[in-house]
Formats: sequence, structure tokens, C-alpha cells
Amino acid sequence: MRGDPAEIPGSGAPPRLSVVLATLNERANLPDLFDRLGSLALPSVEFLIVDDGSTDGTREYVAERAARDARFRLLVHDGQQTTLRAQCQGIDEARGEYLVVMDADLQHPPETIPGILRGLEGGTSLVVASRYSPGGSPGPRAPVRFVLSRGAEWLAKLLLPSTRPVSDPVSGFFGFRRAVWRPLNPRFRGYKLLLFVLVMADGQRVSEVGFRFEPRASGASKLTQSGAFVRIFLVELFHARQFAASLRRASSRAGLSATSSIQPRS
Repeated sequence: MRGDPAEIPGSGAPPRLSVVLATLNERANLPDLFDRLGSLALPSVEFLIVDDGSTDGTREYVAERAARDARFRLLVHDGQQTTLRAQCQGIDEARGEYLVVMDADLQHPPETIPGILRGLEGGTSLVVASRYSPGGSPGPRAPVRFVLSRGAEWLAKLLLPSTRPVSDPVSGFFGFRRAVWRPLNPRFRGYKLLLFVLVMADGQRVSEVGFRFEPRASGASKLTQSGAFVRIFLVELFHARQFAASLRRASSRAGLSATSSIQPRS
């Protein structure tokens, strides 16, 4: 099921901002989340909710909200394709010049979105909502969550140079300009899309805004639910390094092509 393309009411123009949220059994969190999203002072906006096989009424609630508010769009996938693939699905369907990716479990406060958008409108290519920037906080965390998160951040900065300019390279909350996006291999799976977007934005202007990572209001974390997280994250890092190398090769070939097309004057 694909949502109808969102447009600015009465104008026929696409929205300026697209907010992409992946869901899996988040029904209990959606009323508060959607009310907070809907009340933000934003320009023309669409909210794309990509649902991966929820069984708790998530899809039905999103569809009902979308019927009342054209800013909300439901995209569905019958299997659990992992967060990264769901987010890529939403990005591929999004029509905004600017995109924000966030979680749907209320751990990412929607009120941070205007600050991300201001950075993008000011010329930044990628704005990362960071738990470690001024004004940010990781909030209370269980020991296993602390170890997983900090270990992932350390590994990312060690193995992927594009992540080093930011304080929170495994954040799930960020915004970027449409021009930054490069399609990813559909075989890639995982949880941390920002690793790949940092590679896409390498050499461009990147900034951060602080946010407080809130305790989950309802449901269970998809991160700590899966004992395979460490293995999947290591595979993600490997794929991100491959992706970075492929972009470098493409850039080098483009440079050589441009050079060879310059004909010497007689």
C-alpha cells in the first residue's frame, strides 16, 4: 500500500519537509507522537510512516489519522525488513526538499525538528540530533544499553572516518537535504542509517543540535530486543566502508572523465 503523494493544500506543490518514521508495534505511542508532530510550527510538511508488519493496530491507527489529516501517509511492508530498509523505503517515497528521519517511540522529541530544519535552511547539508551536543542528554540508560551505544560509537569512529566530525554517529535522529541522498544497496539491513548518510555528506557542511533522549513511554526497544544487534552493526560498518569506497571510485571516475573531455587548444 502506498500513500497518495502529499501536496500543499490548494497549490499542487510538493511539501518542503518530509519526516520519515519507521514503525513496528508502536500503537500505544502514536496518539501522543502524532499530536505533537501535528502541532509543530513547520512549513509545508508530510509525515511518512513506514510500517513493518505491525500486529497491534499500528497500521489501522495511522490509516485513520491519514484519512483525517492529509499530512500523514502510510507505507507498509508485510515483513520485518529492519529499520534501515524501512527508512530507505520512506525516503524513496518522500517528496520534500528536506528530510528528517526519527524514531516513532517518543524517545526522539518532535520539538527538535524545527531546530534541525533551521540548520538545513541555513545551508547545512546534514544536521544530526545529538545526545552529546550542548543541550543534549543520553538520559537514563540500562548498563547493557550504555555499553552497546558507546561501543558502537567508538567502533564507528575507528572504522569509518566520515563519522568522526560528529559527537553522536549512531543517532537515529537527523535531517538532510534531498541532494545529499544516494540510493543504497537493497540488500543492506540494520538499524543505523546515519552511518551511510554521513558517508554521503562527507566533505559537505555537517552540524549538530542537542536533544534529550527520552525514556521509552511504551513497548520494548527494538535495539536491545535483538541479540543479533552487535553482529548486524558490524556488518553495517563493513557495508558503510564499502559504500564509501564505491563513492570515492565514482567520484574519481567522474573527475577523470571531466579531465579527458577537456580538449587541448591547437
